Amino acid sequence: MKLSMWMIVNRISELDPEIHITDNDPAILNSARNVYATNCVHVYQEGECVVCKGEENYIKLRDITVAQAFEIIQGVFDYYEDWMDGIIQGVRDRNYQKVIDMAWQIFRNPMVLLDSNRKVLGITRRYEPGSIDAEWDYLLRYGYSSLNAVKTLKGSDIYVDFQKHGLKDYRIEGDSVIGYAGLSYSLYSGDVLCGRINVLKKDRELNPGDRQLLVKLARFLEMNLGSVMFSSTSGASNALFNLLTGKPYAQQQLDIQLGYQQWNRKDTYHLALVKIYGDMEKNVLSEELDGLCGLIAGNIPDAVVQKRTPCVMILTNRDLMSDAAIGYFLRTLMEKNPVHIGFSLPCSGIEQAGILYSQADSAIYYGSMNPSAGIFHCFFDYAIDYIIDSASLEDSVSACMPAVVDMWEMYQNSQDEMFCTLKCYLENNCSVSRTSAELYTHRNTILYRLKKIREFLQCDLEDPYCRDYCRISIRTLELYAKKKKNRSLQ
Repeated sequence: MKLSMWMIVNRISELDPEIHITDNDPAILNSARNVYATNCVHVYQEGECVVCKGEENYIKLRDITVAQAFEIIQGVFDYYEDWMDGIIQGVRDRNYQKVIDMAWQIFRNPMVLLDSNRKVLGITRRYEPGSIDAEWDYLLRYGYSSLNAVKTLKGSDIYVDFQKHGLKDYRIEGDSVIGYAGLSYSLYSGDVLCGRINVLKKDRELNPGDRQLLVKLARFLEMNLGSVMFSSTSGASNALFNLLTGKPYAQQQLDIQLGYQQWNRKDTYHLALVKIYGDMEKNVLSEELDGLCGLIAGNIPDAVVQKRTPCVMILTNRDLMSDAAIGYFLRTLMEKNPVHIGFSLPCSGIEQAGILYSQADSAIYYGSMNPSAGIFHCFFDYAIDYIIDSASLEDSVSACMPAVVDMWEMYQNSQDEMFCTLKCYLENNCSVSRTSAELYTHRNTILYRLKKIREFLQCDLEDPYCRDYCRISIRTLELYAKKKKNRSLQ
């Protein structure tokens, strides 16, 4: 295992070394040597001190012989080698508690490893309840992050982008369930958050050597947690990401994620897709997406913001288009970045959200082909194209106008008159008189129903596109019902 001088210092701090090490000292050292060798620690006498020099950086030890210093430094290399072997084995065995127990030997601070659903996989058990802060007590008792901690980490007092992959320092201001600053590493497998490892700055300060070791540890964990997450629908899977991208997910973990967002399963959900266009190298594209994720999460803090190359997904239980401030932010985002932004239809209930990604992506696809398209691409405006172009009747049903779908369901459940009235009105070219005659209903009653229908649809039936969208939605739903009934009779 290659070490830096900072890593070595952390193992011999009781010798009170005199430190001459830059913060960016790299982990390139292979072993100790009595003579100079490239990428090795050269141990030699200089006056009354023993110098241990690794390339440009060095430490000085007093009251010790060269032979003793050499044995100590080489012993540090051996220690780290054994330590890393144990870490690797623990990761392979998925014994994450063992990994965290071993990690304490190096970091000497409280640590916690969480999966993508903020479930505790390992926690430093030597810190008992009441010894750290309220969040630590919650983690020990319930095995998950608390909602208050998640809200704190999303709050304005945090000076770090927790959406971004990799290592970051964080600090907390004001009263909080989180009492200590620390290091946090967001673990990713591809585009998907698969976990997080945190080290609290409680018993000792953390230096560049700690950061280097945490990165090494995190990279082993990423490979393992990523394979676990995608191998099953167990609690390790990222429930909301899997839901949006059509992969299996665990219902219990979905409920936990909804709880963190303070969302309800029956809420109405919307998805916006920010898609980068143009040719970019893979690493540049990934960095651009990370930056977009952080920027969007900072401006829309109550949304779930996730990366799926080459897009950023924004899931929320409110209509982003109706919020003037968010609309201004998204317009500015488009002006300053090479992105398209697409919006799905709303869906009732989180279980239906799996259709939203396809809708928002399709809105961008059809909108990009339309020279007269507006700044945003809304699926509503291209739903007819999608229905005509779709490969299956089920896909077409998912693209039907939501309000018409609601009317259809109300009609199926209670014979509500709005659906039949709308259908008849459209079939009669929006003639109130002919609709009244065909339904054997007084004209004033038809006018009253149409008023209710317009309010329910929230679109203008004088607009030819809206009329066509209603018509094709009705035909699609009726055809779907007929085919479903026919299959049940066979």
